[in-house]
Amino acid sequence: VPELGVVDRCVSCHNGIDDPRMSEVKQPHRVHPGQYLEWHEFSQIGCTPCHRGQGRATAFEEVKAVSEAWDHPLLPPTLTQAGCGLCHGADEVRDRGGEKYAEGKDLFTAAGCQSCHKLHGRGGSLGPELDGEGSKVRAALPLTLVQGPHTLAQFLQEHFEDPQAVVPGSLMKPPHLARGEARALTVYMLSLQTRDIPARFLSAGKHLENYQAKTPQDMTGEQLYNRFCAYCHDDGRYGRWDDFFGKFIPAVRGPSFTRLASREYLRENIARGRPGTLMSGWAEAVGGITDIELDRLVSFLLAEADREGNSAQAQLFKRTLDPNLRLRGDAGRGQKVFVRHCSGCHGQEAQGALAPALKNPVFLETATDGFIYTTIVLGRDNTAMPGFLGTRGLGLVDGDVRDIISWLHSGQAASSSASAATSPGEAP
Repeated sequence: VPELGVVDRCVSCHNGIDDPRMSEVKQPHRVHPGQYLEWHEFSQIGCTPCHRGQGRATAFEEVKAVSEAWDHPLLPPTLTQAGCGLCHGADEVRDRGGEKYAEGKDLFTAAGCQSCHKLHGRGGSLGPELDGEGSKVRAALPLTLVQGPHTLAQFLQEHFEDPQAVVPGSLMKPPHLARGEARALTVYMLSLQTRDIPARFLSAGKHLENYQAKTPQDMTGEQLYNRFCAYCHDDGRYGRWDDFFGKFIPAVRGPSFTRLASREYLRENIARGRPGTLMSGWAEAVGGITDIELDRLVSFLLAEADREGNSAQAQLFKRTLDPNLRLRGDAGRGQKVFVRHCSGCHGQEAQGALAPALKNPVFLETATDGFIYTTIVLGRDNTAMPGFLGTRGLGLVDGDVRDIISWLHSGQAASSSASAATSPGEAP
């Protein structure tokens, strides 16, 4: 098949492949299972585009090609639906022989895989990009700890079942998948190939799927959150401890956070991420989220805070959003107060430990003094962050909080230091 660049001699042995009279005989002479040949003319597409393996071979062990001498060994029968994704969209084969492929694609989206992995230009940066994952050759894979055959398919299957057993130190959390789900995800990953298939081989559904990958569907803020954020933040209403990463995950929709956070603060932190942390940037050039989508995502996070309207409490907290408010004190004393009261969770140098990094440049550039002050004073509901303002030696006094804020900003650029010299405003 010159257009696909394959020469397949499989029918030298599988000589009953399209003969219904051969349905009861033993392999290799039996008819091809299922209805696939009712929908495909195998003489026009060959065998290896779907099954892989060494098509020129006529000895079965060489056909399987499970050796270092061949990049794409024969797929086991349970994984051959990966070939469906080369020419067909998932929806059109869901009930026509591509059930595992469609299930894997659905699971990839539902499980939040794009929170860490980029595909078609959209996704997080914690894990590797997945475009072309199904075309990887064995030389590019860490196969030493793979228990089964040293193939890409086996690597993917075992990695989904137990990432750290295959790649020690992997940042991929154990997905706790049923074996059938791990197989479905493996099928989908194997379908992500860089192979150049001529347009005439592609179905209308595949052309549509390719178009949608380049022009993402219009999603609401809630849909964006569920696809890209919920894997780490859950529903965002409660701070939670992530046992795998050993960190608290912030409550990004918690009321004590959203009533303080301005749209600009949220937008910048989502777009730029938090360097040096698990939070990657999501701006279009980095994570593939457009400006319009960023605005929708921010609106979703602030939806409940906006419903508070102009209540007295809401008006009180609005004061903390003033970017010109300066609440600075003694930075040297602030460091001592921070080490004594805050370092257990935030780290000795506010670099982040159990709790977020506070000397993160994106945080310090976007969080107002009032935002930091009020968070320290009142804490964060439904999180591990308590309120610290106290009296009679219990907790912190106003001056302590100002000193901490001054120390946090002490490492910023000169321009920031200059702005800190302005006269302090009133504490909220």
